[in-house]
Amino acid sequence: MTAVESELRSIGELARASGLTVSALRFYDRSGVLAPARVDPVTGYRWYTEEQVDPARLVAGLRRVGMPLAGIAEALRNRHRPAEVHRLLDAHLRRLEDGLADARRELSRIRSLIDPEETIVTTRLVLSRSDLAAAVDAVRFAVGADPDLPVLSGVLLEVEPDGVRLVATDRHRLAVARVGGSVDGPPVSALLPVAAVDELRALLDLDGADSAEVVVATDRVTVTVAGRPLTAVPLLYDFPDYRRLLRAQLGDVPAYRIPFDGAALRAALTADGVPVCHRAHEGVEHEVVALGLDGRGELRLVDPNGAGDAAGGADALRVAVNREYLLDALGSGDGQLVLELDGPIAPLAVRRPDDAHAFSVLMPVRL
Repeated sequence: MTAVESELRSIGELARASGLTVSALRFYDRSGVLAPARVDPVTGYRWYTEEQVDPARLVAGLRRVGMPLAGIAEALRNRHRPAEVHRLLDAHLRRLEDGLADARRELSRIRSLIDPEETIVTTRLVLSRSDLAAAVDAVRFAVGADPDLPVLSGVLLEVEPDGVRLVATDRHRLAVARVGGSVDGPPVSALLPVAAVDELRALLDLDGADSAEVVVATDRVTVTVAGRPLTAVPLLYDFPDYRRLLRAQLGDVPAYRIPFDGAALRAALTADGVPVCHRAHEGVEHEVVALGLDGRGELRLVDPNGAGDAAGGADALRVAVNREYLLDALGSGDGQLVLELDGPIAPLAVRRPDDAHAFSVLMPVRL
């Protein structure tokens, strides 16, 4: 053993100190997550410093709770920035909770297959009437209208232990909103047809009640506001697995996270002379706008036909999107919003900075 190696820990010693196996340490070295301080050029044996013990323990803990490799690497890079690591942990916890909710729903479905005559279990929710109305407004625009895809012609109502999540998508965009409330019963989901969603939205405008009662059963959903009930029969389709995209939006750190003024962007999108180009999709022509950054790193409209933004500045990023879809995603356009994306051909999310549970995801247009 050389004098240098005598001051280092062997891979076996680090394994015992951290809780990782030797094979796991080799894997994290190959993955570029936790490289040894020294590798013997002859034997290939790995040696680690004392300062690598705590990072290895962090990796071991994250591995035990099932954190993906990319998340482990991100946490390790930011271990001296607690706020960033806490954000990663919170996102991973949401993924685990979503997975548990998925498992519960699937087990409930399996039980009904095993014993179809089992008594129908209902779930009752009490929600804020105004919050539910806002959630419906936040997702209604994304409901699909393609007759060949009836599974997308509704809003998924997905009950969670402390509220309900509403989801709609037409393949080109995805809208998610959440309402907290009192829940009595097991997690359950129902796909409400768009006509029933529109009737529900009208019902929620009724005065005389601050809350809405929602009862979800296997064959029907009943919403009562101010003593007036509305009953809808769910669509008998399996809604697409939107959670893969949702997990990406909640879990991974985006390359760009750009705060912007919603009202200012809406005004720019609706102003005369806004720079647009036209793209045809499935025989229908759409107006396409492009977003980019000015020299100060602020969000601006840029020319989709070339470089530069509407104010003449140089942009560092250019991502194109359907103008109508972007306006829908902005909603009323009031207040601060955040644009999150990883590049010009990756899905982009528009969300409020104070609400991790409500956002719209748009598919970009390739220029």
